[in-house]
Amino acid sequence: MQRLRDHLTPLSQLRYLAWRAMPLGREVTVKLRSGERLSLRPPPAEDLATAYEMFVAEVYRPPFSVRTDTTLRIVDVGANCGHSLLFWAKHYPRAHVVAFEPHPVHLAMLERNLALNALTPRVSLHRAAAGVSAGEVGLLDAESASTIVDASEGRSLRVPLVDFFEAIGDEPIDLLKMDIEGGEYALLEDPRFARLKIRTLIMEWHRTRERPDGKVWCEQRLAALGYEVTQGIWSSEVNGLLWARPREAEARP
Repeated sequence: MQRLRDHLTPLSQLRYLAWRAMPLGREVTVKLRSGERLSLRPPPAEDLATAYEMFVAEVYRPPFSVRTDTTLRIVDVGANCGHSLLFWAKHYPRAHVVAFEPHPVHLAMLERNLALNALTPRVSLHRAAAGVSAGEVGLLDAESASTIVDASEGRSLRVPLVDFFEAIGDEPIDLLKMDIEGGEYALLEDPRFARLKIRTLIMEWHRTRERPDGKVWCEQRLAALGYEVTQGIWSSEVNGLLWARPREAEARP
């Protein structure tokens, strides 16, 4: 089984192993053989897990053909610590990315990872949660599982909320990625979602109290909007990945 360290340069492997052997609560910067530089925090931060998903498992490698030369605009909703942005930049070298991330700690890591890779000019960053209206919301402070909650719940942060549809405008989206811990339902339900011009969509569905049938609901909603839906690389009882593209794309030669 491949490990993250197997994908590091020899010098970074030594640095990584020393860092893992002496967890002192500090970050480490490593370089992948493919060229990306990563800033990683030790557990309980989940940077190692997200790096593994992006660069070892490659969970965002599409199950159908996606042209890299014509993928010019990517929208990443829930960019976390920025590893997905590095993945997009590597695999879609002509793309500009519009990213949304509300968690202040994740934002700091995201901006550090962009700077390490000289990618800041290629990303338009919204330091806010994506919703269907603008304002302020509570965000549960739970690492990569941080989610919008009632402000009265414990460990919640107050973060800005932007109207997703106003923020992205009417330009076509070549690739839309959503991983927002249950926040996907409000966006998918909004009538404006049907008007978006999306070539490829990758999303993580989540079983929530309001949507115990999360996967089925998302599949049916996307199908009703005219998308062909394909299951992603993994799925469990509580969450999983779905890919979608307009049905007419399937018929193209």
